[in-house]
Amino acid sequence: MKNNQKALGLTLGIVASICFGLIPLFTLPIMKHGMHTPSILSYRFLLTALFLFILAKIRHISLRVTRKQLRILVLLGLIYTGSAWGLQIGYLYLTSGIATVVHFTYPVYVIILMLLIYKQKPHPVTVVAIVVAFLGVASIGGLFGSSEPISTKGFVIVALTGIAYASYLVIVNKSAVKELGPIPLSFWALLSSSIFFLLISFSSGGLQWVTEPTDWLLLMMLALVCTVIANILTVETIKLVGSTITSVLGAIDPLTAVLVGYFVFDESLDTARGVGIALIVISVLLIALGGRIAYILKVYALRHRHH
Repeated sequence: MKNNQKALGLTLGIVASICFGLIPLFTLPIMKHGMHTPSILSYRFLLTALFLFILAKIRHISLRVTRKQLRILVLLGLIYTGSAWGLQIGYLYLTSGIATVVHFTYPVYVIILMLLIYKQKPHPVTVVAIVVAFLGVASIGGLFGSSEPISTKGFVIVALTGIAYASYLVIVNKSAVKELGPIPLSFWALLSSSIFFLLISFSSGGLQWVTEPTDWLLLMMLALVCTVIANILTVETIKLVGSTITSVLGAIDPLTAVLVGYFVFDESLDTARGVGIALIVISVLLIALGGRIAYILKVYALRHRHH
């Protein structure tokens, strides 16, 4: 992997995770106004598809796909829907911190899927980075020292969302849709998600109408920043550095959410969360410096062997 390509991939992956982590900034005020999750997600993905369509027209990017690619894109949309919706259901059974920890097990599933299906073994530094990142997210989520019982049902539901998101990353990396640019890929996958969420909305009482002008602004920011930009950059990151490293960079997502909660919503930031933030930063540095670390270890091993 060329250094410039890896540096660009890491940068895009970090920005993508920050964008995903800003979701609470735009979602919580809308929820306080009484809008339910299915309606919020329906608007989010519909607006996302609209933004991507406009962007494709402005930049003269073709949205044409083959039938084979379309089938895969619809599957990606269904997987994305299941992951997002399942995580929301999980919040009914688990605290948001613990749910985040359980969901973040998806880098492990990425490694397992890549190993079982494509016989691709992860680099030892990557494995260490995943462990460190998971410990960081666990610390942020309050998993260590928590006396609250964990719901088995909630755990299973949220664990499945992690498997779903891991599958999404692997399919994007290894299927025929990898040939597509990030805009057509994201457009069709998220348009499919919007249709699935509309069906969920109408089956659970109907789509709620937006009544507050500020809610429209929040929904547009949710779609533009947390979905359009985040997904385009994620697809580019996968192409540049692969799905495993992309999944590790996802640790910045909960880190961003915690910082947003602290600075915007006056949520507490205790020692455990501080340690968690430090561990996530270390994990990202391990990924960024993985090549150099591996080289240093190799040189050390050779010298030790000669002595």
